Amino acid sequence: MSRIYFYSSTLLYIVALFYLAVTLPIGSYEATIYYGESRDLVYYLSHIFNGVIHGNLEFRLPFLLFGFLNIFLFCKMSRQYFKNIEDSHMATVVFMLLPGIITATILINIAVIVITLVLTFLIFYEKRVIIGEIITMILLLIVHDASIIFFISLTIFSIVKKDKVLLIASTTLGIITLLYFNKLDIGGKPVGEFLELFGLYIVLFSPFVFFYFFYAIYRICIREEKDILWYISFTSFISSILLSLRQQVHMTDFAPYVIVSVVLMILSYHKSLYLRLPQFQTSYRIGFKILFTSLLISAMVIIFHKIFFYILDDKSKHFAYKFYKPYWQVLELKEVGQNCYTVKNQKVQYQLKYYGIERCKEPNVPKIHNQTKVIKTISNN
Repeated sequence: MSRIYFYSSTLLYIVALFYLAVTLPIGSYEATIYYGESRDLVYYLSHIFNGVIHGNLEFRLPFLLFGFLNIFLFCKMSRQYFKNIEDSHMATVVFMLLPGIITATILINIAVIVITLVLTFLIFYEKRVIIGEIITMILLLIVHDASIIFFISLTIFSIVKKDKVLLIASTTLGIITLLYFNKLDIGGKPVGEFLELFGLYIVLFSPFVFFYFFYAIYRICIREEKDILWYISFTSFISSILLSLRQQVHMTDFAPYVIVSVVLMILSYHKSLYLRLPQFQTSYRIGFKILFTSLLISAMVIIFHKIFFYILDDKSKHFAYKFYKPYWQVLELKEVGQNCYTVKNQKVQYQLKYYGIERCKEPNVPKIHNQTKVIKTISNN
């Protein structure tokens, strides 16, 4: 991909994500963090611009900035894998368009920060800046509750590659994480969530990209040289699969370490492509175009998701319905002069609170019936 196409597509991408962050109402998970009792890094980041910026950017801007930083870091990290800058640009565009990256960039979450630290660590490791590696690892220990997965993967890698410095650092921090910081839940009664996890990975990558990711890490496992990025992604992916056989797995615990492996998929594709004579490369190029087109369509569906509300007869079938339903309730309540409303779900109550609707003190509260009218009003505006 040429520089002109790369920079123009990146600029368009940034504008699109700003639009999405501004227009998408606050979600239940975001509202819970925003008003919840937990005072962690994500909470404080979501309050940095309180009173400075109004609207949804007030709590989403810090995560947007981390997401845009990740584009730069990923492009820089990928340069060590490709001889041509154009190939690095293509890998970066694929990374940008992943549904998991788009959602992590515009929503309040810890994953986008973890991705930043993982990419920073990989850049330091390639340049052999040991102090930078250790500082990044310590930050990851503090920031991410499930960083034990990262340290386990580094320990395995350092043993195989006989990297004594990395082995000491990763083992020490892994033990500290396990004893004092680890909040990765591996208890409870065995409950198989394997199929649900696969579904989440498909949503995270998009269907075609996920299946190619699965193929790429398997191919590297049995046929090619394995580097530190492969160990991080493979260990995290396999750990999530094994844990899903007995319990529900939280994607934010594993996804940041898995999703950075996009560069390995592009590298595997190039190796398969360039090992063949030009006359036998056609099917591979067509396959990549199909994969990239499907990824672009997935990104467009997310960015322009509002359109589907006017197409679907049952609005509750829309994947973003839980974001919009409380917002529509707020619009109708304000239209009738109602300044309070009570729901059983505390997360939804937080969503209403963000738009100025508090819990009612009286037990009898009018119900809302006219969401269709609100949808039409929004479309006219």
